[in-house]
Amino acid sequence: MKKLFDKELAEAMEQLCDETCEAMQLARVSPDLDDLSACLAVALLKIGLATGFVEQRHPGFAKEIEVKRQRVIAALAREQQEKKH
Repeated sequence: MKKLFDKELAEAMEQLCDETCEAMQLARVSPDLDDLSACLAVALLKIGLATGFVEQRHPGFAKEIEVKRQRVIAALAREQQEKKH
């Protein structure tokens, strides 16, 4: 099986994923909105960095993410409409 990333990128991705998960775990137990917003900001930053790293080696990756995000949003909207009817 062909590896998706070289060793350097794989290590960076692993670290970013770990840091994103850590930020999300902290967000789950945030005592107030300020703390919650800081935790979510860190998680979004880490996701953006990971996307950027992959985009450098696989141009178009960020656009593919956005297309898939829009599909998920559309599917959720349809699901909500179906529940109303």
